[in-house]
Amino acid sequence: MGSFITNQNGKFLSEIIQSILPKAQNASFLVGYFYFSGFAEIYQGLKDKHLRVLVGLEIEQDMINRVREVDYHTTEKQTRGALKATFYESLADLFNETDYFDSEKAQEAFTLFLTKIKEGTLEIRKTKESNHAKMYLFENAPENNEGDSYPGSLITGSSNLTFQGLKGRLELNAILRDKSDYEEGKKIFDELWESAVILADKDNLAEFENAVIEKIWYEKLYKPYCFFLRVLDEYFSVNYDKDFKTAHDINDYFYDLKYQTDAIKLALATIETHNGVIISDVVGLGKSIIGSAVAHNLGLRIIIVAPPHLVPQWVDYAADFNYHAVVYSSGKTEAALEYFKEKSTFGKPWLIIIDEAHKYRNELTSDYNNLHNLCRGNKVMLLTATPFNNRPSDIYSMVKLFQLPLKSTLKSVDNLGFRFNELINQYNDIRKQQRKKTIDEITLKNEVDKIAGQIRRIISPLVIRRSRLDLLGIPSYKEDLEKQKIGFAETGDPEALEYDLGDIKDLYLDTLQQISPDLSIEADAMRPHYQAARYNAVTYVKPEFEERLQKRVEEAGIEYNLFIGTQSNLSKFMRRMLVQRFESSRKAFEISLGRMISTSRNILNWIEKRGKVPIFKRGYLPDIEEIYKENASTDDLFAEEIADSTFEVELSKLEAKGLFELETDYFDDAFVNDIKGDIQILEQIQQSWFGKGINLADPKRDHFAEIISSQIKNDPQRKIIVFSSYADTIDDLYEKLKGSALRVFKYTSKESNKTNKAIIERNFDAGKKNQDNDYDILVATDAISEGYNLHRAGTVFNYDIPYNPTRVIQRVGRINRINKKVFDRLYIYNYFPTSIGESETRTKEISTLKMAMINAIIGEDTKVLTGDIELRSFFADQYRKMVNASEVESWETKYKRLLEEAKGTKEHETALTIPHRSRVGRTADKGRRGVLMFGRKKDTCVFKMSRDLLDSEILAEEDAFKLLEADIIEQAKPVSESFDAIYQIIKQGLFKTTVTEKTDKQKREVLDKINAIAQSGTLNSDYIKDLQYVTEIGALSGLSMQFIRQLKPAEFNTLPQEIDQDFLDRVIKMACDIDEGKESIILSEELL
Repeated sequence: MGSFITNQNGKFLSEIIQSILPKAQNASFLVGYFYFSGFAEIYQGLKDKHLRVLVGLEIEQDMINRVREVDYHTTEKQTRGALKATFYESLADLFNETDYFDSEKAQEAFTLFLTKIKEGTLEIRKTKESNHAKMYLFENAPENNEGDSYPGSLITGSSNLTFQGLKGRLELNAILRDKSDYEEGKKIFDELWESAVILADKDNLAEFENAVIEKIWYEKLYKPYCFFLRVLDEYFSVNYDKDFKTAHDINDYFYDLKYQTDAIKLALATIETHNGVIISDVVGLGKSIIGSAVAHNLGLRIIIVAPPHLVPQWVDYAADFNYHAVVYSSGKTEAALEYFKEKSTFGKPWLIIIDEAHKYRNELTSDYNNLHNLCRGNKVMLLTATPFNNRPSDIYSMVKLFQLPLKSTLKSVDNLGFRFNELINQYNDIRKQQRKKTIDEITLKNEVDKIAGQIRRIISPLVIRRSRLDLLGIPSYKEDLEKQKIGFAETGDPEALEYDLGDIKDLYLDTLQQISPDLSIEADAMRPHYQAARYNAVTYVKPEFEERLQKRVEEAGIEYNLFIGTQSNLSKFMRRMLVQRFESSRKAFEISLGRMISTSRNILNWIEKRGKVPIFKRGYLPDIEEIYKENASTDDLFAEEIADSTFEVELSKLEAKGLFELETDYFDDAFVNDIKGDIQILEQIQQSWFGKGINLADPKRDHFAEIISSQIKNDPQRKIIVFSSYADTIDDLYEKLKGSALRVFKYTSKESNKTNKAIIERNFDAGKKNQDNDYDILVATDAISEGYNLHRAGTVFNYDIPYNPTRVIQRVGRINRINKKVFDRLYIYNYFPTSIGESETRTKEISTLKMAMINAIIGEDTKVLTGDIELRSFFADQYRKMVNASEVESWETKYKRLLEEAKGTKEHETALTIPHRSRVGRTADKGRRGVLMFGRKKDTCVFKMSRDLLDSEILAEEDAFKLLEADIIEQAKPVSESFDAIYQIIKQGLFKTTVTEKTDKQKREVLDKINAIAQSGTLNSDYIKDLQYVTEIGALSGLSMQFIRQLKPAEFNTLPQEIDQDFLDRVIKMACDIDEGKESIILSEELL
C-alpha cells in the first residue's frame, strides 16, 4: 500500500530516501536529468551502495542560469555517440555555468561521485528516446528483504533528482512497497537500461574524464598570470556577431583604419546593449567618420542635432556614407522633436545623433528637455571631446539621454541615480569650500580628480575614447598606421607674436578702462564706466519688492535662484564680450558699439511706452558663438521694433520665449540713470574711434599682413590657417590680406556651400587625389574648426586672444589629422598688442593694459600674471595642460598592449581554456586581502570583492586589473577554508542592482503633486499611474519635474500637453525592453 510524499509538513522526500537507504544495497534512479543538487542531498547514504542512474531528458539554461529539462523532438535520429556527446557537454556546462556544484557540500558530493565511478559502484546511462518519467528503486539487502517478500521500495511521481524535487517545493510522489509494484518497476527500468547509451562507468572512465572532468574547474589550479590573461580577453572582446561595414567599405575615399573599425564595432555593440554610446576620441581622430559609419550600419531613420556651423558637414557625411538623415541646428530642438512625433511609429526606434553633446548639460532648459524627450525609446549617439572633464551634473545629464537612472543597463554601478547624486553633492561641497577658501589647491585638485575618476569608472562601458598616445601604444593600431604611412606631426606650444599699438595706445588703454575697469583700484572704480545695466535689471529691484519679484518669477515657470544668478552674470558676460570684440578687430568693435547703444535706447523706449521693464528668462549663459552667430543681426535679446500696430504680436512671441514684464515701480531710479550713463559712455567711445573725420590706423591688421607675407615668402609650401571667433573680423581681415596681393580664401558660415567646400578641400586637404594650389592662406571662423582636413597647412594663427584652450585644440586639430603626414612640426601663434621703443614706464603701462584686457576676457586665472614672459607662459601652459588632459594614454592601453603581446603564447592558449567559475589563491602582495570575483552579464563586466561575510563592493575595472595583474612566474595556491563562505556572499549579489534609495526632495515633491492630481480626478487614472512609474525610475527631465511641482490645481489638465502619453509609453517600453543578458561567473581569486 502506498503513501504520498509532498515535501510539506516536515515530510520531505529526501528524508524518506535517507531512511530507506540503510536497508538497501543497490539503488536505481530514472530521472529527467541528473541534477547534481539532488545527489548532494543524499550522497552520504550512497557511499556503500551500487547506484544506477538513467537519464531521460536533456537540459538547457536560461540567461540567469536557471536550468530546465527539454524534450528535443527531432525527425532526425540521433546516434548513440551524439547522445553521449550532448550529455557530456551539458554536464560540463551545468558544472561551470550554474550553482549546482558551486559549494563545499556539492564538491564533497562530486568527489564521491567520481570515486564511485572509478570503483564501479556508479553507472550513468541515457535513454535512447526522451523519457519524462521519474522513478526511484531501492533494492533491499538480503538481510532486509524479509525472505524475499519485501525485495525493495519504489518511489514514483513528480520529483526530479534536485534539491527542489527532494525538499524545496510542493511535489506529489507515492512510495510503493508491494513486491509486485517493485518488480514491475524494476523490469521497466532494466529494459530501458539495457538499450540505453553508456555515459559514465568504470569501463569508459577515460572517455568521461576527457569529455567532462578536463573541461570543468573541479580540482584545477591555473597560474594567476593565465587568470589575468583570461580576464583581459573577456573584458576586451566585443560581442557583436552581426556583419557590418567599415568606413572604407561604405566609401573608399575613407581610409581602412583598424582603430576606427574597432570603434565602429564597439559602438554598434554598445548601442545594442545600452541603447546609446558616447564617442569621444580626441580631436582629429575621426569621431564623425566613426559616427557616420555606425549610422549607415544601423539602417534606422536618423535625426542629427549639431551646432549651426556643422550642419552642412553632417549633410555631406550623410551623402558620403549613404544614410538618410534630417539634420537640425542646435537651436531647432523643438522642430526636431515635432518632426519625430509626426513621422515615428511606436516600437520602431530611430537613431538620434547629437554633436557637441556636452553643451546640453542644463536639465532646466527647453533644448535639453526637447532632446531628452526625443531620445526616449530611441538609439542615441553622443559626440563630445570632453566626456570626463565636466561637472558630475553635466555628465549625468548626457548619460540620462539614453539611460534610466533606476533602470540602468550599466552594471559598473549598483544604482546609477543614487551614485551620481552622491558625486554631484560631493562636487558641490568641494566648490563651496573653494568659494569660502577653506580648501587648498592641492587638496581641491585631488578631490576633483577623485570624483572624475569615479565618473569615468561608472560610464566607461558607454564611452569610446582614444588619444593619439593610445593609437601609438597599442601594437596592432600602430602597425596598421605605419603600414598605411600615416603618422602624427609634433605640435609645438603656442608662440606669441606682437604688434605695436603705435599712436593709438593711449586711446586703446583709455577705452579698455572704460568698458572693463579694475574695480579693485579706487580711482578706476570712481571713474564713470560701462556697467551693462540694461542686462542686469534685477539688481535694481527695491528691497520691498523682492518677495513680489520672486513670486512673479516663479509664476513665469522660472527657478528663482537660477534666475537671479544668471541675470547677475549676464551683465558681466556682456562686458566681457565687448572686450573680446574690442580686442578682436576694429570692425567687430564698431558693430558691437552700435548694437549696444541701439539696444540700450530700445529699453528706454520700452519703459517709456509701456511703463514696464522687460525681463528675459535665461536658463543658461550662452557662449560667445551662441550670442554672435557669426554676424548675427542683433546683440539684443528683445530688439524687435516697438510699433503700436505690431507690438502685441511681437510681445506674444517674446513671452513664448520666456519674456515677462515688471512695473517700473519695482525699480530704483538708478536703473534708468545707469542705462543713460552707459549710452553716454558708449557714444563717447564710438565718437573717439569712429566719429566723423576720425581716421585711425589699424596696427593689428596692418602688422599681421606683414607677418603673413613674410612667412609665406620664407616657407611657401607651408599654408596658413587664420582663425577668429567673429565673422566681422574675418571679413575685415580678408579684405586687407587680399589687398596685400596675398592668395587668401575666406570661410564663415555665410560661405558654407558645396562650391567653397570643394575649393577648400582641393587647396588644403592633403588626402584629396585632385589638388589645386590657388590659395596659401585660409581665414576662417570656427565654422571650419571641425569636420575639415586642412593638413596642407602647417601653421595656425589665433588672431583673437585665445580665451578658450579647447577651441585652440580643435583649431589645431584641422591640420593635425589622421591622414597623410605633410609636416614634421606644426606651429601655433597667438597675436598680442605691445609697445615698442618706449620707456620702461610706458612698457609697463602697456603690459598692465594687456593684463587687464586678458583678465577681462579670461578671468581669475590670469590675475597673478605680472609680465609678458609670464603671459606667454600662461597661454602655453594653458594649452599644454588641455592637450595633456586629452592626449593622455588611457589606462586600458597598457592592458590591451599586454594582451596583444601575449597572444599566440602557450599561456594565452591555456587562458582561453580556463573553465568558468575557476578559482585560485594568491600570496602576492597586492595591498588588499579577500575574494575577488569577475563576472559578465551580456556585454557588461562586473568585478566585486569582499574580505568578510558582511558585504561586497563593486570594483572599477582599473582597480580590479591592478589586483588581478600577475607575473608569469607566480605560482597558484589553493583557496583557503574561508573562501567558500565569502564566495557565496559575493555570488548572491554579483549581478544585483540596488533599486532602493532615499527619494530626493524634488522627486518627493513631484510624486506628492502627482498624488494630488490623482485625488483630484482631473486626469485619467492610467495616465497618472504611468506618470508615477516614469517619475519613480528617474526618467523625467529636470524641466518636466519643475513643471509638475509648480502646477496649480486649475492647471492640472494641462499636464498631458507637457508630458504626453506617447513619451510615457516610450519610457515604459524602454524600461521593459532592457535585456538582462546571460549571467556568467568567469573566475575568482583569493588574495591570501
